[in-house]
Order: sequence, then C-alpha cells, then structure tokens
Amino acid sequence: MVPHPYNNQNFVLNHIAVAVDDVDKAAGWYGKHFGFRRIHNDRMNDQSVDGANSPLYKIYGDSLRKVKIAFLASGNSVGFEVFQFIDPPTDSAETITKDWTLQNQYQRGGVFHVAVTAPDPEAVAKRACEDGAVQIGETVTMYDGERGLYLRDPWGIVIEVLSCSFEQLMANRG
Repeated sequence: MVPHPYNNQNFVLNHIAVAVDDVDKAAGWYGKHFGFRRIHNDRMNDQSVDGANSPLYKIYGDSLRKVKIAFLASGNSVGFEVFQFIDPPTDSAETITKDWTLQNQYQRGGVFHVAVTAPDPEAVAKRACEDGAVQIGETVTMYDGERGLYLRDPWGIVIEVLSCSFEQLMANRG
C-alpha cells in the first residue's frame, strides 16, 4: 500500500474563479440566485497604474493590462472570484454560447461545472432561468430521492444544483 502523501489530510477547496464579460452583473446574479455575497471591495488592477511588478502581472504576464475582480463567498465559505479581463477583454457571453450544447462541452478538457447545494433545485432553476440561465436536460432523481439538475448561467458557466451535499450523495454507495 502506498502511503498517503499528506498523512491522510484532505485539502480544503479554497475558491473557484470564473471569467465573465461583466463582473458587476455576474456578481449580482450569483448573489441573487445562490446567495453568494461580496466579502471584499472589488479590485481593479491596471498595469499602467500598478506597474508590471504587481503580483497579478507576475502570474498572468505582460499581455494582461487591466482586470476587475469581485470576491464572493458561498454558504460554506468556499470563495467565488469573478474576473472581468478588460484589456485584453473577456469574450462576451454571446461569443461563448453561440454554438454551445452540453454535448459539445463534455469532450473538452478543463473545468466542466461548478456545483451548489440548494434544498429545492427546481425553484432555484426556475428563478435563474427567468434571469438569463438555461436549464440543461432534465431534473434527475438520484439516491434517496435527492434531485439534481444542470444550468448554464448567462456567461456560459455550467452549474449543477443538487438537493444535498456531495458527501451525502456519494458516501457509502455501491
């Protein structure tokens, strides 16, 4: 048996970051539909003001010149950062979703979806769809009657909405 590299310690999911073409609209949308709240003042990073030695530019390189970031928190304190790359700009939702279907997304690499827990996924989906989201496929019933569904937000990000926690859904299943 190979020993666990970190003495059986699970790491904590710290935060998730998404890129959108309008940080204010997206941060408001995620607050309205999932209860994510802004926990810090938004940050505008401008290379012409901050200089190239700012940590952000050391990570992203010289081609990034301006970005706005909103910092939100979920109900279990996992962070949710919303980036709007201004120069060069983030593609608009229309560009991202022009030929979008779930069938042409699952074969690409990278992050596939973000999942949230809500006691009534259908009610969340109804409100979100009235505000620019699109439900993908049908609501499904899983173990112990728990329900789940997929949405695509107005910026092309896929969100799974489950009626229970990940651990509750997956633990001790055959």
